[in-house]
Amino acid sequence: MSRLGLWLTGLHGLPEERLGTLLPRLWGQGRAERLAAPSRLEAAGRLLGFSASLPAAALLAWQDGVDCAGDWTLALEPVAIGGQAGRAVLTPVGTLPEAEDAALFAAAQAHFAAMPWRLQRGRQRWYLCSRSPLALHTPDPNTVWAHEPLVERIQGADARAVHAFLNELQMLLAAHSHNEKRSAEGLDPWCYFWPWGEGSLPSERPQSPWTHLAATDEELRAAQRWLGLTDWSPGQDPWPEALLWVWSEDWRLPEVAAQFEQQAAALRAFRQRHGVIDLYTGLLAQGDGLEHLYLSPRSRWAFWRRRRQPGAALRQGHW
Repeated sequence: MSRLGLWLTGLHGLPEERLGTLLPRLWGQGRAERLAAPSRLEAAGRLLGFSASLPAAALLAWQDGVDCAGDWTLALEPVAIGGQAGRAVLTPVGTLPEAEDAALFAAAQAHFAAMPWRLQRGRQRWYLCSRSPLALHTPDPNTVWAHEPLVERIQGADARAVHAFLNELQMLLAAHSHNEKRSAEGLDPWCYFWPWGEGSLPSERPQSPWTHLAATDEELRAAQRWLGLTDWSPGQDPWPEALLWVWSEDWRLPEVAAQFEQQAAALRAFRQRHGVIDLYTGLLAQGDGLEHLYLSPRSRWAFWRRRRQPGAALRQGHW
């Protein structure tokens, strides 16, 4: 029997919350359960077959050809700090031209040569590698971009040390001649980083429940390559035997429900061929994980899932 996992990462509410057209107009009436997941990367890791959170930084470093094999890895995402409605917000900016990026990185490497951690340089970001894991938890960058950085705090016993390192790195790079030249030209300095995606690649590659993956997020595409899954694009025929389709559109936009409805015919056809659909929401606004809806070939596909009785809770499921 074919299996489709449809993960709606941009859906953070459910029909009974009465959010009207901001929620999907198509929702199944299958068997529902609540799955615990403190973050999107935790959910991604579990769905793809990892035993814990997706080690996004280590996967991206591997994809970049960076020598962090076996090390605990933290991605250092270059960011700009801008103003928005009186707030300081973060946006990713990517790396500089090769010569400038290499010069700044060489200065940072020399300055931190005695540090117990290692700096590495990739195509889109820098990495911090450590032989032993750090006690650190960083928020998903999707919850940080265009928000005030203090809203989402870095936590853990090693958070203070990492903050101190980032502050020292910022001051070092800000005083570099390349950034002084940028300031003279009226450009923003390239010296701010946001850490995320901490973790290590497991010694043995997990057995993923999927053979194919459709996703646009960079860390998920890196995971697809590392796990040896086949890339799939919507509209390809025939359907794979075991596909995880990550549909990342933001359901707060009114047009998204209509976009999803356009997939209804293909999804119905899949189920009529004795396919099973596992439908997953994004992290719910209440902060207690996500909802998993199991749709067998006999399950109905209706415009709204049947409301639960007031006070009724979904059974707790397991990954």
